[in-house]
Amino acid sequence: MIPAKRCDATVLLPVYRANPDYLRLTLDSVIRVAEAQGSTEVILFNDCSPDDSQRIIDDYADRYPSIVRKMRSEHNLGVGNARTEMCRAARGRYILSFDQDDIMLPFDLGGVISMMDQNPQYGASYSKKYLFNSRGLTGEVHGGALSEFNAFFAPKININAMIIRADVLAAHDYFKPVPNSAINDDVFLMIRLGADCEYHFDEDNPRLLYRMHDKQNSRLFHHEDQNPFRWMATYMTEQQPALYKRILANDPPKLTQKNRHWVLGLMGAALFLRQNDTKLVLPISEKACEIAPDDYGAWEHRLLILAIANKYDEFMETFESACERFKGQSPSKELQFILAMGKYYRARRKPLPESVRNRYDELMKAYSTPPQIVRDNLPAQR
Repeated sequence: MIPAKRCDATVLLPVYRANPDYLRLTLDSVIRVAEAQGSTEVILFNDCSPDDSQRIIDDYADRYPSIVRKMRSEHNLGVGNARTEMCRAARGRYILSFDQDDIMLPFDLGGVISMMDQNPQYGASYSKKYLFNSRGLTGEVHGGALSEFNAFFAPKININAMIIRADVLAAHDYFKPVPNSAINDDVFLMIRLGADCEYHFDEDNPRLLYRMHDKQNSRLFHHEDQNPFRWMATYMTEQQPALYKRILANDPPKLTQKNRHWVLGLMGAALFLRQNDTKLVLPISEKACEIAPDDYGAWEHRLLILAIANKYDEFMETFESACERFKGQSPSKELQFILAMGKYYRARRKPLPESVRNRYDELMKAYSTPPQIVRDNLPAQR
């Protein structure tokens, strides 16, 4: 059995109504990474699943007694509460959350832990994920560099295989569920962490193949959500009412290293929540680009607000300025501006200019072309 002592990392894996084949592939991939690192435990939590999932859990616990720990609930807690229960039992200095149907790519977990030990400013580290289904890769890639401006309502961050400091996780109430939502506890956590933590984005080393299928929670429970992203953005504005009032008055304080997460995050939340009030949000979006010229999210939403306001000339000028500023950086950043432009043109039933379409195709190819490690670990197609 695993000794009752601290280890480097704990992988949380809640299990409920799992496809047996998917679950076995997931466990094999996670244990491969845990074995290579050498000081990692994997907690398998049966969330009162009404099937044979416990038999698979028992099998892996018997086969890997030095790695796998079992937990079980007598009633269904839901994924957020299940994750929290595992966090409280975890022995790792770092926590990784993972889903029961995805594939963890072989990556240097020990190297990331060593990097974070040397950089205490990072609360968590994440990477890109490549989406696949029964026919193979879909061509979609999720995840990109963090925008502080987007952090309170649309963080482009992946929780799966994210490495989070255990003490930071505890300080932010673990995986606190979102009211009226069976899912999104992970996004809510990312938003809360974004208020006072820095994220490390490992762009060159993907950690995740994300399985798309009809029975995944994000699809099954989507209809139950009562606009959780709006609720989460509103929640964050309520944490700093005086500061948010200044944001709405377009009088944000000067940015400092200490306040920048809140100032930029609340400016983004204001635009997200009030985007149809162009008289209010136009000056806020302009100010955001002025005080945070290197935050791609500020430029992205400046474009969207200009599109809503039907300010064509200013939209085109801002689009060109944004592309020039971020050219040569992560393809995902420039893509956001072209996607914003696409929304603008679609709303007016016009085709994208050919030059913009060509640039979009170039960026998509650069961003979505999978590295060899992704192709090597893709499950066999059916």
